[in-house]
Amino acid sequence: MSHNVSISCPSCGVAIENTNALTRSLTCPHCDNWVYFGSNGWEVAGLFEHAIDAPSMLQLGKSGVLLDRGFVVGGRVRLSYEDGYWDEWWLEFEDGNHQWLEEDDGVYRLHEKIDVKAKADQVKKANPGGNISIDGADWFVSERTDAQVAGVQGSLPVAIVPGEAVVCIGVMGNGRKMSIESSEQEIQIWQSSVVRGAAFKWS
Repeated sequence: MSHNVSISCPSCGVAIENTNALTRSLTCPHCDNWVYFGSNGWEVAGLFEHAIDAPSMLQLGKSGVLLDRGFVVGGRVRLSYEDGYWDEWWLEFEDGNHQWLEEDDGVYRLHEKIDVKAKADQVKKANPGGNISIDGADWFVSERTDAQVAGVQGSLPVAIVPGEAVVCIGVMGNGRKMSIESSEQEIQIWQSSVVRGAAFKWS
C-alpha cells in the first residue's frame, strides 16, 4: 500500500488524517464537502452527491484477494450516459500496483495503465470508424461514449469535479485493444482484461 499523509480540508480547515498519497479527490469526513487537488492545490468542489446505491459485491472499504493479490476498495466513480450508467472502482492493492475495476451489468474489467500519450484535441474529435494517433502510431477508433460523473465515494487518484464530462474511447491496432478516458483534468490510457466474479475472494 502507498504511505499515508495528512491534508487540511480547504473548506473547514480540519486535518484529514491517513489519506493515501495517491489521493487527488475525496469527501472530507468532517464537513462532507468534496475536495480535489487542482492547479491551486486542494480546492473545494462543494457538496457532491454520492454514487447511487446499487446491488454489487463491491463495497467501499471491503477487502479481499484478486489474482493472488490482496486489496481494499478505496473509492468509486459512477459515470452516466444516455443508455444508463456504469461504475469504476479504485482498488488499492497491497503490492502498490493500484488499479481501476470497471463494473457494467455484472461484467468486470480490470484496467492496467499504459505509459503512452494521446493529444486532447484528437481525443475530443475521435469518432468510431476514424483513427487517432497514440505515440505517433495510428489506432482505429472502435467505440466512443460521452459520459458525465454522476456520483463518487471514498478517495480517488484523480481530481474530479461535480458533473464533469468524460469521454471514453475504445481503440484497436496491431492485435491490441486499449481504452482512453479523457476528462477536464487528464487523459489516461488503459489495457483491460475481463475478470470473473468468482475470481474475487473476500475477507
